[in-house]
Amino acid sequence: MKSEKIQMPAQSRYLQYGEKYELDEHDKLILKELDENARKPLSEMSASIGLSRDAIRKRIEKMAHAKVILAFRPVLNPPSIGLTALNYVFISILNLEEDKENEFILYLKNHANVTHLASMTGKWDYMIMIMAKDQGEFDHLWKGIRKRFPEMIKDYEIYSIIAEYKYDELGQLVYSGTKK
Repeated sequence: MKSEKIQMPAQSRYLQYGEKYELDEHDKLILKELDENARKPLSEMSASIGLSRDAIRKRIEKMAHAKVILAFRPVLNPPSIGLTALNYVFISILNLEEDKENEFILYLKNHANVTHLASMTGKWDYMIMIMAKDQGEFDHLWKGIRKRFPEMIKDYEIYSIIAEYKYDELGQLVYSGTKK
């Protein structure tokens, strides 16, 4: 029996733009199966999708190489592991030199408590998610970032997450309407 191990290319697991990948119905069914349980054996997927294990493996690998699938990883519940302060910080920066902005981005990318960093258009230039054990730790972390880049941060707003009512990756947008 062949191994069911999927060969994933080394790549960034962050949002990437590029050529559009055309998903067919089988691809969508595979994505739905993976979304529901990424550890489901290919043999079980084969029975429900109607393709061989090898065909499913090849399709998953093809989607991974095309950067449709960026990673297989657990979705953690931050409060259950002691991270109860979840804060989005929207930042507006002053027009500075490119190297200083790159230093800012690199610092945030490497900051252990910054779990999401995105550049934006509109009023805010960046959005970051900072997770901390409590609001006191968050305040300390945010003040540290502001002290490190005082000449850069023009304005900011902080929004704390109190309750989460929905969390979905984009799966349902992709495979809704598939026949199964």
